[in-house]
Amino acid sequence: GCNTIGKNKQTSEDFNCPRVFFSSEDRVFIDTAEGGTSIDDITYKAKLNNFAFIDKCLQQNEVAVIPLDILIIAKPMDELKNPDVSIPLYAVLLDQNDKVLETQYFMVSTSIKKNFETKNFMETEITDKLNIITKNLETKQIVIGFMLDDKKRLLLN
Repeated sequence: GCNTIGKNKQTSEDFNCPRVFFSSEDRVFIDTAEGGTSIDDITYKAKLNNFAFIDKCLQQNEVAVIPLDILIIAKPMDELKNPDVSIPLYAVLLDQNDKVLETQYFMVSTSIKKNFETKNFMETEITDKLNIITKNLETKQIVIGFMLDDKKRLLLN
């Protein structure tokens, strides 16, 4: 009963938020109707648009917490039938010499908005927070991109 309570308190200190970049190769995402392999099968197209640090980046003990808010613009195509979408993303953490420290993976799940008058799906702004938690305290840059398989990558090019 005589132990100090101070040992159990975890202190947080500000952590310099890293610079953020969008991958030039993986900035656009497309999804296709199941098994679709042609441009006509594309259900929606999404593009990384912007990012912000609304909350502070923090370091707690030996762990950095980087709360990165992102904006994705999703444009539905004629083939879209189901408004529920899941968009896979990656975040590559780099040091000051552009050396890869680690890669983290995220899934943004949301719904494409529908115009109830016309019954058509409409362009939708998707915002989400990527909570990047790392022990790599030397992280100076983060590259964000969409995860695409080879078939979808071919359709984009």
